[in-house]
Amino acid sequence: MDQTRNDAENDQEKLISIVFMSKFYFITVTFLTIIQFSVLKAQNFPDDSLMHKEIDELIITATRNERQLSNVTVPALLINSRNIQLSGSLRLNEILEEQTGLFLASGTGSTSVGGGVFGNGIQIQGMAPDYTLIMLDGEPLIGRHGGIIDLSRFTIGNIRRIEVIKGPSSALYGSEAMGGVINIITEERRKKYFSGGIGLGSFLKSDIYASANLDNKKSTLYLFGNFNSSQGYDLNKSSVEKTMDPNRSASFHVKFLHRFTEKARLTWNNRFFQGIQKSYFAINSEEINISGSGKTTEFNINPTFTNYFTGNLRSTLKFYLSYYSYLQDLKHIGSSEQYYKDDFKHGYYKIEEQLDWNFSENQHLTAGIGYNFQTVETSRYRSDKTLNVAYFLLQHDWKKSERWTVITGLRYDINSAYSNRLTPKISAQYRISDRHKINFSYGSGFKSPDFRQLYLYFVNPAAQGYRVYGASEFSVEELEKQLAQGLVTKILPEAYLIRKLDPEVSHGFNFGTNYKFKSFNIDVNIFYNNVRDLINYIPVAYTNNNSLVFSYMNIKKAFTGGIEFNIGGTIRKSIDWNSGYQFLLTGDQDIVSNILDDKVFGRDEPLGASRRMTLSDYGGLIGRSPHMFNFKINYNDAKTGFGGSVRLIYRSKWGVIDLDGNGFANMNDEYAKGNTLLNFSVQKRLSENITAQFSVNNILNQTDALNIPHNPGINVLGSIQWNF
Repeated sequence: MDQTRNDAENDQEKLISIVFMSKFYFITVTFLTIIQFSVLKAQNFPDDSLMHKEIDELIITATRNERQLSNVTVPALLINSRNIQLSGSLRLNEILEEQTGLFLASGTGSTSVGGGVFGNGIQIQGMAPDYTLIMLDGEPLIGRHGGIIDLSRFTIGNIRRIEVIKGPSSALYGSEAMGGVINIITEERRKKYFSGGIGLGSFLKSDIYASANLDNKKSTLYLFGNFNSSQGYDLNKSSVEKTMDPNRSASFHVKFLHRFTEKARLTWNNRFFQGIQKSYFAINSEEINISGSGKTTEFNINPTFTNYFTGNLRSTLKFYLSYYSYLQDLKHIGSSEQYYKDDFKHGYYKIEEQLDWNFSENQHLTAGIGYNFQTVETSRYRSDKTLNVAYFLLQHDWKKSERWTVITGLRYDINSAYSNRLTPKISAQYRISDRHKINFSYGSGFKSPDFRQLYLYFVNPAAQGYRVYGASEFSVEELEKQLAQGLVTKILPEAYLIRKLDPEVSHGFNFGTNYKFKSFNIDVNIFYNNVRDLINYIPVAYTNNNSLVFSYMNIKKAFTGGIEFNIGGTIRKSIDWNSGYQFLLTGDQDIVSNILDDKVFGRDEPLGASRRMTLSDYGGLIGRSPHMFNFKINYNDAKTGFGGSVRLIYRSKWGVIDLDGNGFANMNDEYAKGNTLLNFSVQKRLSENITAQFSVNNILNQTDALNIPHNPGINVLGSIQWNF
């Protein structure tokens, strides 16, 4: 009977995942030995000026090498400096939420007790922000809270372009790239200049920046500084707590490049950030009774040595040190008695060697080997924790003919906290004509359990003291002792299922086409991601004050899939436009199976009668909008100095909570309402070196304090920028 049930479950999974559930395993990489390097024929070394020439159509992240965007075989998005500047945006999250298929997920606008600032992470293809790798000049950024890197801590004043790769990229970048990659490329030019700007806006917002670039024959030095502050805002007048508390931040960026010879150069990248956010809470009170602050400190040091042995063989040796700390100190107002204090510190140290070899006119091999060491210190863990990861990767880029390009690759990770992992990928492009091309890609992705899921040992001083234990810190024996002592009143059956966590694994497929008409382009991409062993927190016990005890385990199988359209072009030389739409389907495969078996019930209203759920009632995974649309038009007249943009961004309703216990959103009360943002900016060159800009965001004044706390309603900004 068990065999019959298992067969039925397997049949249902195949139905849910359609044709993509068939096992698809590509390991077709060509292994070429290092010995052959010695027989390379020297060719002319590329002129150094070409290596720094600003060409927006070049993209690095898709293959770890410069490649024309039109030749990339995976779904990719490039946001250039011109569009960033015309938008009038100040922070990274503001520009990303306007792009097709990127969903800005918000937890909370302000510092939360015991967890830092959770808001403003990015979903890609319906994959949660936990699975999006955020990089700065090709190196990973740390500082996740609740799995999310808060993108509002990054200024865009020093950004040259933003590259987005959609779909699993673990074969190139390892864990956290299961859903995609966002790579922030900072300024790097071969000329002397000075620029700066000051902006003032709603909610006493201010933003000041200055940058300078010094250059001679051998060296280039780039300097950048930014200061940003706001008095915060309140979207819920019925609460004494602000939606966003007052905050201020400062960031500095220093990039030094030295050319030893025509074939060898050193790039030394340094970044420092510090942000302070005031915190005011009403804990079990109708008045503010807890206050304090959260202080974020981050710095990155990244020396990179690049050497061309010949015109065909390049070595890139990278060292990377990143440090992130978050100090939260909360006290009772009046008595100054300590309410909560935590000092979270995360260190990341990495060394990597990458070799790139053009061993024939149409074939390129990338080989890399690296090691990273991580440390975490926090009062939320019982002891200091470390993690060691060694890896190697191979990628073969083969232009088989004028029409065919095939890229295969794999990466092998050796992790001290879980079993080793082999991750393959394959992608291809077929050019039907100069105007028409077809892309296909498959990639396996994975995400290793993070420190929080493994080692968290946290008791929240608010919310009646709920507890969360990481899987490696959890012990049924300890719970049973607490049960005997009366500290725990009930142990749930799930507690006996907790075991060592496995990595979350995905298989992603993309199939797309692009067609160039005379004055516009159309791009269509169909995507599907199948995810196994999703890590989720679950209740395992009740304490003696009826609060819950949670831990983590691999329990879910899920899928995300859909179709994305992009169309854009020019009306005349000074006007360009683009529009995008994404239709997204997501689901928990176990819930879908139970719905098909008539095992799931729910309500149409919170107090309504229960009824059997059908697939039409199923809202998919929480936090995903099935429909997203945007339209943007930019105007930039070099002769008159006028410029500006209008951007319309729509996203449909998305589930935020499960009130009737069936594991998904189906009632209207379980959804956040859809919203439409209308943003506008205009600029005018006042003189050869000075430009004034005025922008208004959220003209329609659509707000939702609970579900989109990062959106403050109508907000204006006026700024002056100068360039010399």
